[in-house]
Amino acid sequence: EKTALHLHDTYHRAVGNAVAGWKRGVRIFDSSAGGIGGCPYAPGATGNVATEALIEAFRAQGEEAAGDLAALAVARRIIAPSLGKSPV
Repeated sequence: EKTALHLHDTYHRAVGNAVAGWKRGVRIFDSSAGGIGGCPYAPGATGNVATEALIEAFRAQGEEAAGDLAALAVARRIIAPSLGKSPV
């Protein structure tokens, strides 16, 4: 059986929760470039946890985390303006 985590960063705890999940064996995480996104069922909800933040957090823990941070930054800069978001 596989378990995945789908985390929003509403209270800025998503990365910490993902690291806790990783330590308990979770290896599947929903995320998005720059945390862009939201929830159609919760208007005003913040986006998904940022893929970049997960990669950096897992690497800081000494884990191998695949991902091209530069490519994610490019994607964020392209996508964000189309959604009326800041590409920060």
